[in-house]
Amino acid sequence: MKYIQSELEKRGLDCAIFMTNEEPNPNLFYFTKYKGAGFLVIPVKGKAVLHIPNRDLSEAKLVKNVVLSYGKKLSESLSSLGINTKKIGIDFVNTSVTDFNILRDRFSCELFDLTDFMNDLRAVKDKNEINEIKKACRITDKIMEKFVNNFSKFKTEDEAAAFLVYEARKQSDGVSFEPIVASGANAAVPHHTPSGRINKGFCVVDFGIKYDGYCSDVTRTFYFGKPTSEEEKIYYDLLREQERAISLVKPGVVIGDLCVEAEKKLKQKLIHSLGHGMGIEVHEFPYVSTNSKIVLKEGMVITIEPGEYVEGKYGIRIEDDILVTKNGSEVLSKFTKKLIIIK
Repeated sequence: MKYIQSELEKRGLDCAIFMTNEEPNPNLFYFTKYKGAGFLVIPVKGKAVLHIPNRDLSEAKLVKNVVLSYGKKLSESLSSLGINTKKIGIDFVNTSVTDFNILRDRFSCELFDLTDFMNDLRAVKDKNEINEIKKACRITDKIMEKFVNNFSKFKTEDEAAAFLVYEARKQSDGVSFEPIVASGANAAVPHHTPSGRINKGFCVVDFGIKYDGYCSDVTRTFYFGKPTSEEEKIYYDLLREQERAISLVKPGVVIGDLCVEAEKKLKQKLIHSLGHGMGIEVHEFPYVSTNSKIVLKEGMVITIEPGEYVEGKYGIRIEDDILVTKNGSEVLSKFTKKLIIIK
């Protein structure tokens, strides 16, 4: 909490408030690992206050280093603790218009955006966060292996995707996003919704889980049937460029420069970003795109996922989760990238 309290003092703010209702607030989770509904209030000095509905009391009791508040109005609780609320920092991105207006009206306060500060703070992961992401990747690797071993049993893309969801729920907190299983011509659609029978040809499988609140996101492309030598060449050409892009990842590199350099060698211009940041959210800061001026730092976790798509014919995408280390990078997703052929 000390980093945000220092920032609040620097900006002349009384407190920060992160709230969650129907949708979890990743910033509230970042500070507490609490997944229920409520308000996290971080004053410029002193302990943070977690204000929750009575129904979530059992879960909230597991949160350390906060004052628990429940059974009365938030404003009454903060007033009794002597916490000022005239100038409040919030994250505009994770605050709905309704909640924005409720806060402003309830406290008759000025609201200031902390989104950029929270993006920067969460972008660099500490050891505990890195360990959680590594665990998520290890579980993902195991599920992918089981998926391949069972692939011949699946009749439709839906069945294949359902298998991934089932295994994720059995072995983790569940999926970090709805899996993509795209076969044949469907693979040319990057965000294809699984449907219908599994077609011959390349099959893109984009899948990730959540472990203790942290994500993985891995894409592998398999081949259903017997590929031609030209198809194998297309696959391994893309794999070579994906691995070359990974080799460019290290502290001090401007993300936009990395993307421009990586895309120079690709056969076609990417129709999506080269990758994205990942952590509590499967897509989060830093953004891995050609116009990004963000400099990579040790502790950041990003994905590298170039793809090649020919509408109506095929698609190939290969994605790994990458940790920026002191002197370079570490690939956290270990499942083989050799083209697996399923007959």
